[in-house]
Amino acid sequence: MNRFSLYSSVSPWFILFCILIGAIYSYILYSKKNPVWNNRTNIFLASARFILVSILVYLLFAPVIRYFENSKEKPLVLIQIDNSESLAYSSDSLERIDWFKRIQSITNELLANGVETSIYTYKGNQDLDSVKFNYPVSDVNMLMQKPKQDISGRNVSASILISDGIYNAGMDPSITPSTSPVFTIGIGDTTEKKDIQLKSVLYNKISYKGNEFPLLAELAQTGFNNKEVTVQLKQRGKVIDSKKINLSKAKLQDLIELKTIAENVGIQHYTLEVTPLAGEFNVENNIQHIYIEVIDNKEKILIAATSPHPDIKAIQAALSSKDNIDVTVYIPGITAFKDDNYSLIILHHFPDGSTNNKKEFDKILSSTVPKWYIVSNQTNITAFNQSNQLFQILLRGNQKDLVFGDINPSFDRFIMPAGMQELLQGAPPLQCYFGDYKLITEANILLYQRIGRITTQKPLLAVSANRNVMVLGGEGIWQWRLYDQSIHENTNTFDEFIQKCVQYLSNDNTKRKFRVYPSVNDIQKGDKVYFEAELYNDIMERVYGTEINLTLKNEFGKTYPYSFTTSNGNNRFEIKGLEEGVYSYSATALLNGKNEKSQGEFIIRKTSLEAMNTKADFNLLKTISAKSNGVFYTMDQSNSLIKKIIDQNFKTIIHSKETLSELINVPWIFFILITLVSIEWIMRKLQGGY
Repeated sequence: MNRFSLYSSVSPWFILFCILIGAIYSYILYSKKNPVWNNRTNIFLASARFILVSILVYLLFAPVIRYFENSKEKPLVLIQIDNSESLAYSSDSLERIDWFKRIQSITNELLANGVETSIYTYKGNQDLDSVKFNYPVSDVNMLMQKPKQDISGRNVSASILISDGIYNAGMDPSITPSTSPVFTIGIGDTTEKKDIQLKSVLYNKISYKGNEFPLLAELAQTGFNNKEVTVQLKQRGKVIDSKKINLSKAKLQDLIELKTIAENVGIQHYTLEVTPLAGEFNVENNIQHIYIEVIDNKEKILIAATSPHPDIKAIQAALSSKDNIDVTVYIPGITAFKDDNYSLIILHHFPDGSTNNKKEFDKILSSTVPKWYIVSNQTNITAFNQSNQLFQILLRGNQKDLVFGDINPSFDRFIMPAGMQELLQGAPPLQCYFGDYKLITEANILLYQRIGRITTQKPLLAVSANRNVMVLGGEGIWQWRLYDQSIHENTNTFDEFIQKCVQYLSNDNTKRKFRVYPSVNDIQKGDKVYFEAELYNDIMERVYGTEINLTLKNEFGKTYPYSFTTSNGNNRFEIKGLEEGVYSYSATALLNGKNEKSQGEFIIRKTSLEAMNTKADFNLLKTISAKSNGVFYTMDQSNSLIKKIIDQNFKTIIHSKETLSELINVPWIFFILITLVSIEWIMRKLQGGY
């Protein structure tokens, strides 16, 4: 219940002082006998003035009303539904309708017993009527953790996880601790079905034109011992290679090798198929799509440094994860200098002011290849300011700053990787020289320096407008890669960031005035495709407002025409609804009376993880419940689950909110004062005292 109390900073004895002041004031005013009204009226008027003055004196010292407002929060039970495609494959529509009826019954019964519920799926908080079993992966751990931010601080007493126990993405959900009991309901089919499936296909993502390359198929089977099947490798419906195999009694078959020759440059789409047999439960997992990029040669990157450093290893690892990039590291005394046709040179520590291996570094510096400088504690700043044409560092003493990175929101030359801002917010700082950082040519800033919580206007990472020079103003990015691994369990965000920086600087792009390209070349089916457009005039200044015609063509020859116009701050064009496959694109624009052209390829890839395994795993659900003091049930036991939760007698939380308000601000106090003044004035007026 709500309540209030009166609080004052002065002693309660002060009330007597206020009464005394009121009495003295009214006595002085009404002590003389007035011939206009009688004695009774005089006493009444004196009393009104006494009360008025006493209250006003008390209010001058601003006593406070402390108001306590109480509210009740019922216990909340989360209902987390694994709405992945694997459950659609292993059930029929009537079975799913029955699931929904039972879930609705659970919510109704709990609500009737004072327990609120909230339904979550992979898509977040949803109404039960809108839940569809169509999510392309099963990340049960993410499903269990997803509501935490939305309902932080709520009275979450328990959760009900409804799943088949299959997970094919994310962490093992059974090892993540839960602060409240997790009751699990097993749905789906746990019986073995007659099935043949392509478990995986092993192949190189990159191949060179004219080379023969193998593909190794891993096949599994249940219920088809000694049956013969055909495995075929196809491209555009044409069989390139095939093999007949006799299925052994073992569930996992020996690797099957098929071969083909890389004849055409570009992304090649192949399908590997196992011919279905009569009685197969699921034929969706009999096929896998394969995308191989056929190239003429690799892009060559040189990392040159005067001494070893962890940054070098981190950058090398990020670039080496791309099969079409060949990374060479030159460190005097450790590796030999190799003169080659490089697309980009990354310089770490350099220049350090020494004359060691001056001949090699002078050759590197004099080349027209784009360069990326990384300033370290060994960098000689005077020599650095003379050698680069992007920005100067004006030192203020010899001390260093610990500097974090913040993304420049207006940078639009390429899209930052998803999760990059999160990485920068938590990653350790870089070591930078303390001083002023001044751009000396037209440039684009990718990252600003952030000192503590203050984002400065000093560039941390910048690139020249002509894309010939990039500078990172500090050392220690190897820690970013480690932090990426710690929060994402992979280094994809860091690696993609480094790869995009390198791609943006690559030599092939420096003199092109018109570029159109997808922000990501490998896209999952259902995701939107974003195209970036760049137009430059003769002095490499950005141009806007030009109409761009874009044509997509799939591998079967069907075309999709589009047109769009860029503007300052909006260089992106969005396309959605494309089917899976390889697409080539061609974009044209009229620039200074000349028809410019840009072209390339990208992939729309269908995720088929859910078709790989449809056998429910209730053991996982039992483990999750056991570790959190919950209980496992089947959907037929939903009534027992309801009773179990009700018997837990989860408590309602009472929240008390304290509000302080000065007594003088209370409306009814104002009306009392007005009433007293009005009564006294009216009485005096009626008695002829005014």
